[in-house]
Amino acid sequence: MLYHNVRVLAHAASAIDAAILCGAAGAVWWLDGGSVDERSVEWVSGPGVLLVTLAAAFMAIGGRMRLYDPWRTESVWRELLALTEATVYAMGLATLAETILVDELQGLQLGAMLLAGWLALVIFRVAGRLVIRRLRSRGDDYRVWLVVGHNSRSSELLDEIDANPQYGIRVAAVLDVVGTGNDETRAPVREGVAVQTLQDPEALRAVLACQVIDEVVITLPVRTCYDQIHDMLRICAKAGISVKLLPEAFVVPQSRRHLSYIGNTAVLTHYSGTGNYGQLLLKRLIDMFGAALGLLVTGPALLVLMAAVRLGSPGPALFRQTRTGLHGRPFTMLKLRTMYMDAESRKSSLSERNERDGTAFKLKNDPRITGIGRWLRKFHIDELPQLWNVLVGDMSLVGPRPLPVQEATGNEWWQRRRLTVPPGLTCLWQLEDDPVIPFQQWMRMDMDYIDRWSVWLDLKIILLTFATLARGRGW
Repeated sequence: MLYHNVRVLAHAASAIDAAILCGAAGAVWWLDGGSVDERSVEWVSGPGVLLVTLAAAFMAIGGRMRLYDPWRTESVWRELLALTEATVYAMGLATLAETILVDELQGLQLGAMLLAGWLALVIFRVAGRLVIRRLRSRGDDYRVWLVVGHNSRSSELLDEIDANPQYGIRVAAVLDVVGTGNDETRAPVREGVAVQTLQDPEALRAVLACQVIDEVVITLPVRTCYDQIHDMLRICAKAGISVKLLPEAFVVPQSRRHLSYIGNTAVLTHYSGTGNYGQLLLKRLIDMFGAALGLLVTGPALLVLMAAVRLGSPGPALFRQTRTGLHGRPFTMLKLRTMYMDAESRKSSLSERNERDGTAFKLKNDPRITGIGRWLRKFHIDELPQLWNVLVGDMSLVGPRPLPVQEATGNEWWQRRRLTVPPGLTCLWQLEDDPVIPFQQWMRMDMDYIDRWSVWLDLKIILLTFATLARGRGW
C-alpha cells in the first residue's frame, strides 16, 4: 500500500514544493513588520505578484526539467542541484515580474524572501529523502527488478543494489539466456538471488506472468544480442512493463554519453570534454568581462603601439591570419604586426632553420622580425589585440593556442582533441616559459588541460601568466 501512496504523492510533489517555497518566502515578508491589517492590504500588490509568479514558474520549469521523474537510484546531490537550478530560474522570472509590474519590494527584503524559500525547500527535500530512504532500507516502498543477462554487467549491478539498500530494489531473479554468447563472462551472484535459464526470448513471457515484476533490466551485450534484446523489448512493451537497457553498444574511452532528441527521434550522443554547462557559462562570462576590461585598460597603449608599428616598417599595424578554432572552424586572429610584409613568402626559405619540432614553426633570430616587433614579442604584447577575438567568442582567455590552418592540419589524429575547446590567449605550456618546448610535450599539456579543466584552473593559469609575461622571455 505504501508503494501506491508514494506514487500518487509524486504527482502532487510539484505543488507541494511550490507551496513550501512560496510559504517560506511569504512568511519572511509577513514577519518583516507592520500590523496585520496593513500586511493584509499590502499582500495583494508586491508580495502577491512575486509569489504567484514564483509558484507558477517553479511548477512549469520543474516539469520541463523533469524534476519530478523518479530519483530512486540517483544521488541526493544531483537532485538538490537540479532543484536549485529550477528554483533560481523561477526566482529570476518572479523578480522580473515584480519589478516590472509593481516594484514595491526592497532589495534586501526581496533577497531574504527568496533565500528563505530556497532554504526551506532544500531542507524539506533532504528531510523527505532521508525519511523515504529509511523506509526503503527497512523494506517498504520497494520495486522488483528482473535482471536479464548473467555476466559481469549484471554482477556489477547487483553489487550496486546490495551496497545501497536505500534504493528499495529487490531482484526477483537473474535470467541466463541460452545462445547470447556471454557464457564466458558469467559472474557469481549474491546469495538469495535465483539464477534461471531462459531457452529463448519468448520464454520471458512465462517468467513475467508468474511473478510480480515492476521493471526488467537487460544487461546483455547489444552488439551480439541485438535480435534477442529486440524480441524482449517487444514482449515487455506489450505487457506494459518498463525496461532499462545499459547504453553499452559502443564504449569509447575518454567519452561521455548523453541522451537527446532530434524532433521525436532519441539519439545517444558520445562526446569528450566537460558536460558541466554551468562552469562553461561562467567561463564565457569571465572571458567577456576580462576581455572588455583588458581592452578598456590597454586601449590607449594599443593605439600608441599601433602607431609605432606603422612608423617602424611599411604596412598595417595589425596582422590578420586565419587560425583553426573550435572544432576546426577557421577564424581571423589579430596580432600587432611584428614582421615585415614579405614574411610569409620568406618562410619556406627559412624552414630548414626551424627550431621547433612537429608542425609548428619558430625561429629565435628570425630575420623577418622588425625592431619594435622583437620587443613586442619579448613581453607577448603583440597578442593584446586577441582580446577582441575573446570578446566576440572566437577565443577564450585560457585554452590551447590556435595554430595556423596548415600547421593544424598536419597534426597527428589524437592531437585534434585540442579543437574540442575554444583556443585561448594562454594555457599550461606557456607557463613553462620555454619557447622551444618539444611539440609533443606541448600537445600533451593541452590534453592535460582539457582533461583537468575547471574554472579554478583557468583563474590559476591567468594569474600565473602575468608572472610569465613579466620575465620577458618570449621571442
